[in-house]
Amino acid sequence: MAKKRKIAENVWLGWLLVGIAAVTLLREMFNASGVIPAHFDEAQYWTYGESLAFGYYSKPPLVAWAIRLSTEVFGDTLFGLRFFVPLVHAWIAWLIFASGRRLYDARTGFWAGLGYLVAPGVTVSAGLMTTDPLMMLGWAGALYALTRILTLKRTKKTPEPWLWWAVLGLSLGAGMLAKYTAIAFAGGAIGYAIFSREGARTWRGPLLAAVCFLLVWSPNLIWLGVHHFASVAHLGENADTGEGLSFGGLPEFIAAQAGVIGPVFLLALFWSAAQWREWRADWRKRLLFWLVAPLFLAMCVQSLNGGANANWAAPCYVAGAIIAACFLTRRGWRRGLSAHVAIGGVATLLLWGLGAVYSEWGTGLPRAGDPYKKVRIGPAFCERVILAMEDTGVDVLLSNDRRRLAECSFEAALPPGNIRVWNPEGRVSNHYEMVASLSKADRGPMLLVTLGDGARDARHFATAEEVDSGSFTTHVDREFDYSIWRVSGFLGYDTFSTDPGALPAVPAEGPADDTSGPVQEDTTEQEDFP
Repeated sequence: MAKKRKIAENVWLGWLLVGIAAVTLLREMFNASGVIPAHFDEAQYWTYGESLAFGYYSKPPLVAWAIRLSTEVFGDTLFGLRFFVPLVHAWIAWLIFASGRRLYDARTGFWAGLGYLVAPGVTVSAGLMTTDPLMMLGWAGALYALTRILTLKRTKKTPEPWLWWAVLGLSLGAGMLAKYTAIAFAGGAIGYAIFSREGARTWRGPLLAAVCFLLVWSPNLIWLGVHHFASVAHLGENADTGEGLSFGGLPEFIAAQAGVIGPVFLLALFWSAAQWREWRADWRKRLLFWLVAPLFLAMCVQSLNGGANANWAAPCYVAGAIIAACFLTRRGWRRGLSAHVAIGGVATLLLWGLGAVYSEWGTGLPRAGDPYKKVRIGPAFCERVILAMEDTGVDVLLSNDRRRLAECSFEAALPPGNIRVWNPEGRVSNHYEMVASLSKADRGPMLLVTLGDGARDARHFATAEEVDSGSFTTHVDREFDYSIWRVSGFLGYDTFSTDPGALPAVPAEGPADDTSGPVQEDTTEQEDFP
């Protein structure tokens, strides 16, 4: 009997590994095609990696370190930028399988791991190098370590699983080096330990985990202290949009989750949560729900108070995928499992197909149908900027838009010292404003690159010459004005040039509500897409 069970487990494992290998290879090939331009967050993280540190204004350092490693090997290309992200998702899928197998059986682990891997949101994420995958890898590693600890058959002679307590802390620490959301795992695990009979039987194990966690996270924690916890302030700014209570935000957020994990798994998760008698009697489900519910409910509250991005609840689906797979397999709903995989496959074809179509013919198509609409500005704008750099011989970029500055820095492979950001208010709301704000010490020639007319900013320089201006189209219904100036001799934000020949004409002010003409900026862009 045990031999047959072992054979069955190996079969499920074999099929999972085949699925992981196939999906990961396809994702790496798609990333290598260069169909999807660099998202401005990816480009910003690339600039972080060019100046290695233990922290940055908006994020911990792990994503920058990973990008630096991959681009050192594969070059400053889209493939090099995104090389690790399909592999990270593959590793997460295997850890979900391993945790599901440990808690239930190999069949549950298989459907949980595969279900996670093919989820629509994971397909999108596998084409963008952001902080979420690395953080979720730490989350998945911590979950597996916790299952090893809690499923250990204990006797009086059984030694404490010190190794797995250490792995728990190390994994969670690595997650914190990627994104601070990882701390929610610790909150859920502590909640389970407090309110469950199966909690930790000794304080030494959790203490070892805490020490290992702090050991890994401490470099970034020290950096935060030195920089007055700037990243924590940034998190508060993201959460507090100032829009107040909005009841429409919750349905929108819940609907978006169907696009992240897939509608079948999301419904299975909700349905399983409603079976309170079932999961109250099963410590395994209570453990998994403790690692889902706190973060998910917190994001639901956030969606009512200013909005929550769909990806903010993504870590919930590490444990959530196991809950959904267990719910469907225990009821024999194989069609539901197959439907989830099929939906993921169709979503992949649509995303990749539309991405390729818009990459080739997007300027003649409406913006609404483009799943990657937010990344279309950079290539057209940066192409003009790079041409201006070649024509003028100037390799220092100045802009009032950190998104475009990041994209052009990546496209032109600029070192960090060749970036300046226009910051007349002197406040710090992003990493560039913290380390590269324009000051009077910046006297050398620069290219002032802006969407819209840069004449007003160019007047603050001793010499200013317009190099290029015009407009470009990203979609049939979306056009952007741009201007590029060669400037030198910064006079200060409150000082204008007295040389009439150096004073660019300032465009007349239009009506405040004038929406005619080209669109100047896409104000819907947010960090960490998806």
